[in-house]
Amino acid sequence: AGRATAIPDVDRDIRILPGLAQRDRRHPDVMRGEETQLLGAAAHLGAGSHLVCMPGTHSKWVRLADDRVEGFSTFMTGELFDTIARHTILSHAVAEADTFAAGSAAFTDAVSRTRENPALATNLLFSVRAGQLLHGTAAADARAQLSGTLIGLEIAGALAGSGSVDGVCLVGSGGLGTLYRTALESQGLNVRAVDADEAVRAGLSAAARTIWPL
Repeated sequence: AGRATAIPDVDRDIRILPGLAQRDRRHPDVMRGEETQLLGAAAHLGAGSHLVCMPGTHSKWVRLADDRVEGFSTFMTGELFDTIARHTILSHAVAEADTFAAGSAAFTDAVSRTRENPALATNLLFSVRAGQLLHGTAAADARAQLSGTLIGLEIAGALAGSGSVDGVCLVGSGGLGTLYRTALESQGLNVRAVDADEAVRAGLSAAARTIWPL
């Protein structure tokens, strides 16, 4: 909030909160918007080291130490799911699929298989199509398998760079939040859930109190 930018030539004091930039040449990354959720979620966490997951089209995983961001990683899971489901051979497998339950065995099994063998991710993706051709996998289960494979790959990548982790703070809501919670708990991780909308409001309020102290 201390680096918020004031909008010139307007009647009110309007500020834009800055994002975050990770300028490491080997791991460049940017965050534009999720930092406000993070600010609100951090109020629930207290001191110590924390791993925060904010799922979405471009999911963010953030390593916090007390109130300081040590690093973060972006995963294009949501965008990849949409692209693969619409524009690859797997579109035939998931066409007209019903919504699947978060606790679906097809989903949690795919999460586990991919986390255990992330190097096989593209092979596991093709098995979605092969399973339908050879074993008549239902479209809903194929969609669950596709989702589980991509989320399992994300979890494997996020945890690989985070050292020893006992739990994850999940900032999410709705069906996507439920899906990620199921995936994380299926891997034996303790999940502390924070509603995404509440986190945004709390973050904006915290920033406002810093900018305009009463």
